[in-house]
Order: sequence, then C-alpha cells, then structure tokens
Amino acid sequence: MTQSSNNWNPLRLVDTLTFFGEVPFIGNIRWLQQLFGETFNPEAPEATAMRPHQEVVLLSGEGPAADALTDLLHRQGHAVRSQLLPNDSPLPDADSNRIVNAQAVIWQGVPDDEECFAAQLADLQSLPVSEDFPLFDFRISDTEGLREVWGAVDDVVMGGVSASDMALLPGYARFSGNVSTANSGGFASVRTRNFEPAFNLQGWQGVRLVLRGDGQRYKVILRNSNSWDSRAYCHSVDTEPDQWVVVDVPFSAFIATFRAKTQPTAPRLDPTSICSFQLMLSKFEYDGDKNPHFHPGPFSLDVRSLSTYRAVPTPKLVAIADSPQQAETYAGMLAPSGLPHQILTQNQPDFDAKLAEAIPS
Repeated sequence: MTQSSNNWNPLRLVDTLTFFGEVPFIGNIRWLQQLFGETFNPEAPEATAMRPHQEVVLLSGEGPAADALTDLLHRQGHAVRSQLLPNDSPLPDADSNRIVNAQAVIWQGVPDDEECFAAQLADLQSLPVSEDFPLFDFRISDTEGLREVWGAVDDVVMGGVSASDMALLPGYARFSGNVSTANSGGFASVRTRNFEPAFNLQGWQGVRLVLRGDGQRYKVILRNSNSWDSRAYCHSVDTEPDQWVVVDVPFSAFIATFRAKTQPTAPRLDPTSICSFQLMLSKFEYDGDKNPHFHPGPFSLDVRSLSTYRAVPTPKLVAIADSPQQAETYAGMLAPSGLPHQILTQNQPDFDAKLAEAIPS
C-alpha cells in the first residue's frame, strides 16, 4: 500500500506529469512524456468489436445424435457451444453471460428426461436480464498493461500529500493508498490515460463494476473530453466492507460536474465518446458537501472488472422432443414458463428446415 506523509512530494507530481502529459492549470505537456519515453494514449476497441459473439448453445447428451445435430447446425452456419448434460445435473457449469448472449438455446430431448428438462427451465428463468462486455477485465489483465493505462491522480497536483496506486493481484486489481486532509487535500484516485479514439458505447445502458470495498463511498468518473481539467461525469458508489458487489450505473445517472461542483445546465454524458475512466475516494461529495462515508487514512477498493451492460431478452428455447408424446409433455411444461420457445420433434417432416426457421437470425 502506498504511504503518505505530511510533506508535499514534488516527485509524485512529476510522475503524474510524465504519465498523463497534462495537469490542471498547466495544460498539455506531452513533450515531457516524449522526453521521459512515455507511451502515447491507448486506443479503445471499435464498437463492432464489442458485440457479443453470437452462438447457439446446445444442451444435449453425448453420442451420435448429438454429433449429428451439431453437424447440422454447423452446416446451417451457426457457431455451436455444446453443453453436455450428465444424468444428475441439468446445467453443471454454464456461463450465464454466454447463454444470455446466445442466438438460441437448443434442448435435445431423450426419453424420460422430464425432471432434467424442468430443472433446465428453472435455470433459464433465472438468467440475468442483461449482458455485458468487459472494458477492463482485471481477472485476466497483465501488470504491464495495467501500468500503461491506469495512473494515480492524487491531491499532490493541488499541493496535498495523499498517495495511491493500482496494483494487479490474482483475479482483481486493487486501488489503495492513504488519504490525508493535510495541506487542504483529501482525495486520491486512479485514472486512465485518454483513449484515442474514445470508447463508443452507443446501444449500451451504462457501466457495471464488480467491487469489494472497505465501507467508504467512492466516485466513478467518466469524461467526454480529452482535456485534463474538463467536465467530469460522476456517480457515487457505497461499498460494503470485504464484500464483493455488482454495481450497475446507467449512463443517465452520471452527474455533470466541474471540480466537484454540479453543472445543472451541462449536456448529459455522451456514451458515444468516453475518453477516460476514473475511480476516486474524496472527502467531498458535490457542491461543498462532505462525503458521509469517508475517513482519512488507509483505504482499499478491489475491482474485478469494469464493463458496459445493456438489457437483453431471454434467448429462445428450441426444445427437440424425442417423440410426439414427449412434445406434448414439453408443451405442458413450457406453457406457464413465460419463456420464448418452439417445440420440434426429432423425426418430423422437414426437420432441418424447421430447425433453421426456429433459430433467430
């Protein structure tokens, strides 16, 4: 954990200067970045690259019938993810986000599988109603990549003595340090370099964070401008000590601010041009109000991921019955489920064509 003292440290200011190339009241100093050999700003992925991978999820047993159905789906142009179903478990290790993103979920029936089918219906009914795309997945990040993108911005830039950093630990990143109110300070933060081009999150609803905090209130900050001392769009997040939580913040919930003062007449956050991300612990909320869940001294905020999310419908279930009698049983079970579905029978006429029609494009 980064320590601080009551003495202002000019070397930390130099670190900030050389990392970001711009600081409040000074402006652009990218020539200093070049002098110290710092890299330029990272690029955000294209919007098209953020579309979830489309695939069909096949729930089946092992054997020739499952292999034949997989081959048929491939010939029809679908990417297939097979989920084998042992007799004692309907869905032992499904990735719920990938099922939500699926074009369709296909159930390949076998005789006397009603109990297993009922359990699968319950699983589908409990799926999350949103999908997400990780912008920063700290579970799989590398330390060097983290250091190239995220840097500390503490009150040292205003003469304070707080100090923080972001470190990569197994499975998550840790934003930690020491916040001091000495020298009229009282905030610590980590911020990304500006992304050029910026993130275009059109079509998404907001940002999703998986956090483990220390009971304090933190700020999540986004910016539409690549200027350092520009309008900041903020949302405050309360944390529970030592508990992982999932926090969804709609873009509409971000408040326009400038130096912690709200800007009621400012435009709303534009999700099509997100230039930077920032996490902050501050003694102030907005407009001079104090943060009610802040205390000076050591702090720690763990972040597993920072994603963008949006609502999605439950994927269609295509149930392939082993017999006409099983199809009737499936129909009785599916009718009250509320799930979008279609029932086919394995040996019905034109099965291949009916299956192709049943899967949404």
